Amino acid sequence: MLIQKITFHHFRQFYDTQSITFAGVDNERLVTVILGENGRGKTGIYRGLLFGLYGDMYLDQDADGKDDIVLTNTKALQEDYDGEKKGVTCTVTIDFLHNQNEFSISRSIFAVQNDKGEKIERLHAAELKNVTNGSVITDKEEIQQFVNEILDERVKNYFFFDGERIERLTRASEQQRKEIAKGIKNLLKIDDLLKSQEVLQALDKQVLKELQKHSSGDYQKKLKEKLENDEAKEKAKLELETTGVQLDEAEQRLDHLTTQLEQFQEEAQKIKELKQQEELLQTKQLEQRAAMQHLVGFNNTLSLLLAKDILHSVKTKLEIVLDYQTEKMDIGLEFIQNLLSDLKCMCGTALQEGSKEYESIMRLEKVAIRNVEKKAFYELLTNVIQLIGFLEDKENDLKYKLDEVSKKEYELETIRQQVESLNKQLSDTGIEDLATLNKERNDVHKQQVQLDVQMNQLRENIEELERKEEQLELALRDLKVKSGVHAKLAKKQEETGKAVKAINQMIKEFEKIIIADLEKVTTNNLQQLLDDSGNMNIQEVRIKKDYSLEVLNSYGHSFLANISQGQRQVLSLSFITALAQVAGGHASLEMPLFMDTPFGRLSSKHELNLLSFLPEVCSQWILLVTDREFGDRERAMFLEKGCWGKYYELRSVEPSVTKIIEHPMFIPQQS
Repeated sequence: MLIQKITFHHFRQFYDTQSITFAGVDNERLVTVILGENGRGKTGIYRGLLFGLYGDMYLDQDADGKDDIVLTNTKALQEDYDGEKKGVTCTVTIDFLHNQNEFSISRSIFAVQNDKGEKIERLHAAELKNVTNGSVITDKEEIQQFVNEILDERVKNYFFFDGERIERLTRASEQQRKEIAKGIKNLLKIDDLLKSQEVLQALDKQVLKELQKHSSGDYQKKLKEKLENDEAKEKAKLELETTGVQLDEAEQRLDHLTTQLEQFQEEAQKIKELKQQEELLQTKQLEQRAAMQHLVGFNNTLSLLLAKDILHSVKTKLEIVLDYQTEKMDIGLEFIQNLLSDLKCMCGTALQEGSKEYESIMRLEKVAIRNVEKKAFYELLTNVIQLIGFLEDKENDLKYKLDEVSKKEYELETIRQQVESLNKQLSDTGIEDLATLNKERNDVHKQQVQLDVQMNQLRENIEELERKEEQLELALRDLKVKSGVHAKLAKKQEETGKAVKAINQMIKEFEKIIIADLEKVTTNNLQQLLDDSGNMNIQEVRIKKDYSLEVLNSYGHSFLANISQGQRQVLSLSFITALAQVAGGHASLEMPLFMDTPFGRLSSKHELNLLSFLPEVCSQWILLVTDREFGDRERAMFLEKGCWGKYYELRSVEPSVTKIIEHPMFIPQQS
């Protein structure tokens, strides 16, 4: 079976009509990646598949919250309630290929919303069309029979992996044992045989009671003892089942409390971070105020900065007046005038008025006189230049102070926003008191340990009762010959007893075959998914008598306690894939495989092995991921493997509405 396309109309978050076309129908690129954050509708796509094929309104994981599941889009229901109140038809249509024929199956729900806001849904119509030959089936039972022939509904859930299911199988717990036992029972597909077993056991019990009434002496006593032993065994089995349910509930409650405590720890971290941010906020407020004060203290200088351009103009004019090309000299005017008065040169030579030397000294006198006259201008120019330099320094200082104020205001606003965000996150949590949670978790953990011990005791008790049953049967066989009991009744009881033993043995043999297949396929899958180091340490997977998983090392010793969390996840993936493979009857899966957030704690090597392995064993692989686990590295790995064919994003556009957006694929050219 290859799914070509699934179309939703007002189904779950998919308002109006939206569709997804899957990869793997007409080429080797069999992987469809659907990216979306939690709550965007990833699981809704799988819900749509099971609803379209089987008419299922709920998934296994909805057991504790079925009343809250609404398949019809709530926006469409609200619009109908606010408008014409005609009701809303929600439809899923699946186009698929099977045995070289093209089919289209469609199922719908009719839904209304009442004045109390309650949503009421009823299964509506179903139609199966063979597009190849044009035949149409509308009878729901006929449609169900046709779909079951393709994939028995008892094993349909083995083609959907979710992170929660993988996590359940990683722990040696009652949840793991129940999951495996349920898987084996569904794979057996012997519902009629199991019903026959119940009928024969009831008949055998009835015949034994009747035989007891018509017996006497030691034989009657042994018959009574056997009936009491059978009742004790039946009671122990019922108690074991009840205790298993209690243990399962305790484990689930323990998981829930652990999650709450982890959340509280996250909140405690947020509270610590909030306190740090509030302290930092106070510091930044002080820094911002100090920066503003420094800026305010600059006010007296601001008016001077306005004169900067005028001072530059004055400086230019002074430089023109003073004319720097004027001759410079280091000789004072008084000294020159003394030379002229004495008519004697600096070197002692006598001067004659009108001589060349005399005229030279006269020119020096004129220069000296001009320099004396411009001295005040020089002082003014010096003061102007100093003032300009001062103002330029102040201007740079002003720019720095303005930048500092802006920086402090930005830092202050950033931290203020962080404080507001943390306050909002903390106000939305409603977390319980830590001490109360811790106490309850400790109590539940003690209860879990006690229930686990109780279950082991019950199993041992049942085994002891079964051994006693064999001894009683041997004793009864001897006593029957000696006592001469009612021959007809004795013969009848003998035949019913044989029938019960035969059917019990038959079921055990069937189960043994299924378990052997699962162990073999799981081991093979695990070896392909593990890295070299893991394969050196892990030799084989076994399913124990209590339906828990075990791995053996190369020496045949139990090794489960020594494997890492990542290896446990790989073991879970291997087992779930094996369930699907055994359910399909082939090493290659003929049904699409859905995987919701499967990577978890897988190492890059395990991820790479998964990308190599699954395309080899499934016809289509639909991968439901978040952007946190499907980053650039994973994209590159998929592209490198050449198996990625379709890419969709589930984008929330408003409450209760998710838009399916197809992104183009970048396919490298083959060289």
